[in-house]
Amino acid sequence: MEQTRYAAIRILQGRGTATAADLAQTLGVSTGSIRRHMDMMVAEGLLETTLVRQRRGRPVTRYSLSMTGEDEFSGANYAQMFDRIHLAFVNLDADEVSGRTGVEILNLLFDRVSESVAELHSPLVSAENLWERSQQVVAALQGEGILDLVDQRDGMIVMQNSVCPVRSYAEATQSVCAADLNIIELLVGVPVLQSSTVASGGAVCEYMVQMPTDVRQVVT
Repeated sequence: MEQTRYAAIRILQGRGTATAADLAQTLGVSTGSIRRHMDMMVAEGLLETTLVRQRRGRPVTRYSLSMTGEDEFSGANYAQMFDRIHLAFVNLDADEVSGRTGVEILNLLFDRVSESVAELHSPLVSAENLWERSQQVVAALQGEGILDLVDQRDGMIVMQNSVCPVRSYAEATQSVCAADLNIIELLVGVPVLQSSTVASGGAVCEYMVQMPTDVRQVVT
């Protein structure tokens, strides 16, 4: 039961909303079974429901995390992010914020946060070969909730994350996604293309790096 609930929550964290039928198909369980789990979490205040009218047939219910649910399942991620922002803020000099707008200061704070996170994980990334280095970056950032998969596709190294650990905040400001991109670039050591994000409606957060013609190419 707990495994099913947790799996359903992970899907909602990644997709934002889903119907019971969507979840049942993804998890390989019956629609009735998953609906019971979801209705229990609605009663507990962890989920919210929205009725969506269809062209034909009855309206369908879509489930999403409530604010209480966000706190329950992503609270530790938000707490860690705000602790890092606070540390970056108290270490800003007066001349660094003078004359800047609030958005500019926020971007500066996330730049500092991304630099500190990259520095924290840099000892775990030592390979010179770009493919091996990318694998190390994904392994290092899994615990941060920034990356969880790496593959090769059409001459590109593709790194992905299926669940945004701070989705609500990422939807409110682009600084979060920009910071994740900066962390990955600092660790990989070459330019990285952020091709999609969960916060902007993508199925996954995806980052792409050009695979060198010579697979032995090192990061300079």
